[in-house]
Amino acid sequence: MLSKSARRAGAVAVPLVVPAAMRAVFPRLAHRLGPRRGYLSGFGIYYATCLALTAALAEPLDMVRMLRRRARLPSPKPIAVAMLVVPPLGGLCTQFIPHRREADPALMVFAASLATVNATVEELLWHGVPLTIFGDEPIGAWVWPALGFTAWHLAPMSVRTPEQPRSFLLGAAMIGLGSGWVAYRTGSVKLNLVSHIATDAMGDSRSSSVARTGLTASSRRPRAELRRRRPLVGDPAG
Repeated sequence: MLSKSARRAGAVAVPLVVPAAMRAVFPRLAHRLGPRRGYLSGFGIYYATCLALTAALAEPLDMVRMLRRRARLPSPKPIAVAMLVVPPLGGLCTQFIPHRREADPALMVFAASLATVNATVEELLWHGVPLTIFGDEPIGAWVWPALGFTAWHLAPMSVRTPEQPRSFLLGAAMIGLGSGWVAYRTGSVKLNLVSHIATDAMGDSRSSSVARTGLTASSRRPRAELRRRRPLVGDPAG
């Protein structure tokens, strides 16, 4: 088991190492496996990395206490509500509702499952680990992890480039800082986890439908066109 100082050093390094490592992994996988398979494989490696780092850096008892802690909306409550509600509402309005006819029960189950996995591993690494290590320190427990969470999005963006990269990255930064603030103020990831799952599920249902119905057609498209496909709000990249 790592010492306290080693765990702190590791937590400080995560926002630097994870984005840099994933930025190298995604293009290589896309080159070897193709844009779509490389993109999905990159997320598989990312999820495994999140879980491995969480297990290595977090003290088990501290993580259990954090997960059991009762979470109440911090003050000012209107801001906290906005940080938790706006992201899933955005996904609902821009992704799920416009494309609801493309979804079916099986896709919805898959979307919910994928959203749960993505949200859980990200909340544990980007919020749970910093909370258990840095506690009330705002830079270590909130701001620095939020910057790392934002920077990590450059990795999947290197394979599937948004139509408006700066706006997409700015949105990720706002969500990272907002959700990080809620986690920091509550000392828990419970509220964030619900919002995160809902946000991802809205776009994952659309992503799953596109993947299923457009696989044959997309295989015939030029790679440059695939790279320009817009990441969805609930895409794992979000």
